[in-house]
Amino acid sequence: MTQADYEQLERTSDSLLSDAEAILRVNKAFGFEAGRIDILHEAEFDATEQGASYIQIGTIPRKPLYAASDWNYIRFNVRAGCGEWYYEMVHSHLHQISK
Repeated sequence: MTQADYEQLERTSDSLLSDAEAILRVNKAFGFEAGRIDILHEAEFDATEQGASYIQIGTIPRKPLYAASDWNYIRFNVRAGCGEWYYEMVHSHLHQISK
């Protein structure tokens, strides 16, 4: 989700989710075990300037928001035996994030 889209959702959403509420929404939508879900409150972005000799990563706040079943956002990870998997729930669709 672009930052502009997230900010629009944040302005129009009437529901900031608690971590517990966000975990339940992710569990119901995708079936991940609730005890393995961690809600994340920021997103990383590439802040590298063009022509730079190194990569710079920045972070921006991303609270879990819910306005409707087709207008929502939750960033989370799922802990597994082999590591962690990072995802975004954007408008009830699952998107895997490279970390």
